[in-house]
Amino acid sequence: MPQKDNKLQKLTLMLGQTVAAMRVNEMVTCRLLHWIAAQTDDPQRFIAEAMEDMREELRSAAGADGSRVTAEAAKEALGYLDNLAAEMLAPRRRKRESGEPKGLSPLDGYRFPSFTTAQDGRLNAAAPSRDR
Repeated sequence: MPQKDNKLQKLTLMLGQTVAAMRVNEMVTCRLLHWIAAQTDDPQRFIAEAMEDMREELRSAAGADGSRVTAEAAKEALGYLDNLAAEMLAPRRRKRESGEPKGLSPLDGYRFPSFTTAQDGRLNAAAPSRDR
């Protein structure tokens, strides 16, 4: 049983790290899209078009595959993309004051969830597993 508990702990840790990495990717992507959009004449239109392009890509990939599992995954991804688009197209919550320094990293102030940190310092999702 201790070996199963250890494997479960490692899997939970790896899942937590994966979720945290996906959140970071989402944050970086959103920040990059906002920055690129700010360089255009119509930022809202740019974001809306980028999101629509992603929707079309998801739909065509799901259609080309023809699998029920792929169709379900695409449906979930489209729902997620719709939520993300609504969040990105919503008015920005806080404007930076003119004298306030701009953060160098899009991750300034972000705190990773506690489940993404290895408790014993040895666990690493990138390291090969010795428990086979």
